[in-house]
Amino acid sequence: MKFCKAAKILGILGVIFGSLRVGMGFLGALAADPSTVFAARYLGTATTGEAIDEGFYMLVIAVVIGAVGEIGLQLAKPRA
Repeated sequence: MKFCKAAKILGILGVIFGSLRVGMGFLGALAADPSTVFAARYLGTATTGEAIDEGFYMLVIAVVIGAVGEIGLQLAKPRA
């Protein structure tokens, strides 16, 4: 039960941080003149595209983890 709640919380946090990473990647790609300098300094990647990719991966994995946690919580409920 505790692992299911932890998976749900981890999923929510992953969606939040993944969205922030994707948003910062797009912001850097659109606003920064040399986007590689922005990416290296603020995102920790070589290009903004890598940061966007990592953010999407984080979003997908977080949704899967959150869904598994939600399924586990539903299965743990007693049935009438």
